[in-house]
Amino acid sequence: MYNVVRVGVSLLSRVLVAFVSRTDKSKTEIAAPSIPERAQRLVLFGPPLLIEGEDAAAYDQLLARIFAAVKPVDIIDEIFIADFASLEWEALRLRRLKWSLIRARGLKALEDFMGENLDYDLYSENFADDLAEILQENLPEVQAKDAHTLARECAQNKADAVDKVARILAGIELDMDEVRDEIRQ
Repeated sequence: MYNVVRVGVSLLSRVLVAFVSRTDKSKTEIAAPSIPERAQRLVLFGPPLLIEGEDAAAYDQLLARIFAAVKPVDIIDEIFIADFASLEWEALRLRRLKWSLIRARGLKALEDFMGENLDYDLYSENFADDLAEILQENLPEVQAKDAHTLARECAQNKADAVDKVARILAGIELDMDEVRDEIRQ
């Protein structure tokens, strides 16, 4: 097994080369890299430590931009850059985590507030009236008479009524979310 040392132009790399060349040469080879530089870095530093769902391309872009800004001269610079990129990625990860926790807490507080302060009966009646109007416009006259009853049962979250309304809406190429958005406007 050989330890490959990349020959650079900095004083530190010349000192390392001098040190390595005085050690046991049967175990150390001083050579220009024989494999592409990018692949060599991956072998040396390993793959980035990404959590499932994180964007590897974004990490690679961060690393490439740091490399472009610093312009490493030797392996020592590359080690520092790899460490810096890893630490910066971790800081960004923690910021994303903190933001998602704050947002989740805010959404929960909003949900609690709305649950306590929203007059559900009034909202339910308005929703049922608007849904009944949409159903009456899109159902045959025979079924249009039952639209108001069906809409009220759907507003009360009765499973059969919700399923039936969903099927009717699908037949006219709408879904419940689109109806809610239309009613809100």
